[in-house]
Parts: sequence; C-alpha cells; structure tokens
Amino acid sequence: MFNQLKSEFLKLKYSKLSKAIPILFLAGIVLYGIFSISVGGTQLFVSEGDEETNDAIQGMVGFFAFTFENSNIPKFSEIMQSCMSCNVFLWIIVLILTIQFFCYDYSVGTIKLPVAYGIDRIKVYFAKVIIIVLYSAVCYFLFGVATLCFTCFYTGYAPCIAEIIQFQGYVGLNFLVMVSFILLCLTVSIWLKNIGIITTVLCLFTLGGAVVYTGIWQDFHSHAILKYLIWLNPLYYWMNMGSFRLEYGLVNEIAGYFIFGLLFLLPVSVILVRKQEFK
Repeated sequence: MFNQLKSEFLKLKYSKLSKAIPILFLAGIVLYGIFSISVGGTQLFVSEGDEETNDAIQGMVGFFAFTFENSNIPKFSEIMQSCMSCNVFLWIIVLILTIQFFCYDYSVGTIKLPVAYGIDRIKVYFAKVIIIVLYSAVCYFLFGVATLCFTCFYTGYAPCIAEIIQFQGYVGLNFLVMVSFILLCLTVSIWLKNIGIITTVLCLFTLGGAVVYTGIWQDFHSHAILKYLIWLNPLYYWMNMGSFRLEYGLVNEIAGYFIFGLLFLLPVSVILVRKQEFK
C-alpha cells in the first residue's frame, strides 16, 4: 500500500495540478484580501427573513466577511466568521483536484497498468482517496492559517492560544464536510466517467443547492424532500458555519454528514470501482 501511495503522490507532484492548485490557492487569498477592504464587509448568499424570524435566528445565513460590529475593537468570533466565510472558495480547488486527479488515469488508460501488474483496483482507489484528502487537508489548513493571520494583522487583534485552538476546531469541522464532499465527487466521477459532465453536475448541484437553501431557509424543516437534498449539499454546512449558526444543531449535522460520507458514499464508490470495466 505504501508503494501505491508513493506512486499516487508522485503522479500529483509531477502533474499540471501541482502548479494549478497553488495558483488557485493564491487567488483565494487575493480575493480574501479584496473583501477585507470593502466598506461595511462582504455578504454572499444571504437571505433576510421577517422581524420575528430575524430575532429568533439572528436574521442571517450565508457568508459574512469583515462585517464587524466595531471595526476598531473587533470580536474574535467576528474574525473567525470572516475566515470561515472565505474558506468556502476552497471547494473550487477541491472539486478541480478531485475530478482531475482521479479521472486522469481513466481518461488516458494508465489505470489499467497497476491492475495488469496484479495490484488490486480497490487498493489503487484508496491510494488516490488518501492522497486527495491529505493534499486537501494541507491546502485547507494553510488557507485557514493565512486568512487568520491576515485578518488579525488587518484588525490589529492578537489572539490568545485558546482562541487559536478554538479557530482550528472550527476549521476541523469544515474539513469534515470537505471529506464527505470529496467522497461525493469521487462517487459521481466513477458513475458518470466524463469529466465535463461530472464538473457540470457537481457545480450545478453545489451552487444550486445553495440558491435553493437561501430561498427556503426560514421554513427549511417543513420541506419534506428539499431538506434532504440540501443536507447532501456541502454549502449548506459552510453557509451556516459562515454565519456561525452553531446553536441550531449544526455541529451534529456536520458529524452526521461526515458519517454519511464514510458509511454510505465510501462503500458505494468502492462497489462502483469493483464493477467498473476498463476499456
């Protein structure tokens, strides 16, 4: 297994993705910097309810960057909210990395080589999954550190150790969502096979779910079918994390989404890999 992991790592290291992903990573940092100089902060995918609803759930859902109550004396929770909001840009990086890296061997036919040498295709699959998850983890936590440092420097806030640990805990929660999102991308990739179709479907699903959620979030739980579709959408969790609506069971929902990825999406993808025919 170690040799296969090393092989997949070298494929990633010497591929075009090794140059494209850092560029996208830096682009996300630049966008975050642009948001930091916007007057009054930046609000994305936001839906306001009536006065009674606003009082009950703080009247916001979505991504809020640099929306400080007092910009001269910001709260650390507001700083974390800004960092959490802009971390959502990394879903683009993860989407591209997962689809391109996983599908490349299938598109050029090199996936048949390890199988021809007697390496189990499931071992090959898990090696790819592990490399994608580890690379995404590095990108995600580096982005979190970069945005936190930038925001603290911009606001002049000096966080204590306990606050930094708290921030890393929230980043970890978001990463659990990212793991399930990766497994979802892999499952769809194995099923549809065509890179163009896969990218289109996943982009429409992710962004479409966010648009639907902002339209129905006030009576979200009353929708028998839509709520389950939205629960499958990673932006549901990232949007609520971006507005820090943790008091409404979001942590439990994130844990449930992560478990769903491990106990459902992962086994389904393994079954699809076993039944897949190489041409």
